Amino acid sequence: MKKIFLAIIAAGMLFSCASKQQSPILIQRGIPEDERNYDVVQEGFGIDARLKKIFLAGHIAEGMNKNMVNLLWGPPDKESSDRLTWEYINYKTNEVITRLKWEEVDPQKFKGADWTNASKLIEIEGDPYGGSPPFELDDEAY
Repeated sequence: MKKIFLAIIAAGMLFSCASKQQSPILIQRGIPEDERNYDVVQEGFGIDARLKKIFLAGHIAEGMNKNMVNLLWGPPDKESSDRLTWEYINYKTNEVITRLKWEEVDPQKFKGADWTNASKLIEIEGDPYGGSPPFELDDEAY
């Protein structure tokens, strides 16, 4: 009886993780909202204030690095062999939600920041909000 109970719990956990990873709302795949501030404060040295604000709002923008996007939206569903194109897929419709294009960055350009194997987001195709509602960035706040 105990083994059956544990098996049911394990199956439920796997299902909830899989549904989160395959959510058509990409922000649901990443870290929770309350953890974003910690990541920006602790790991965000050298990142532009505008990008930090967008990150805290749960959105991506050109100029972000792969780590920031991965924290927000989780790992890509598909990645090109050169690792410079990421795709996020809506598994219910099998369509691309958003395609991201990256550019390799020289880590020496980012003084003090850990941009090892860094890439900069240079193009967003498809839904730039990843299924979330759009937002207005208050330019006066930074």
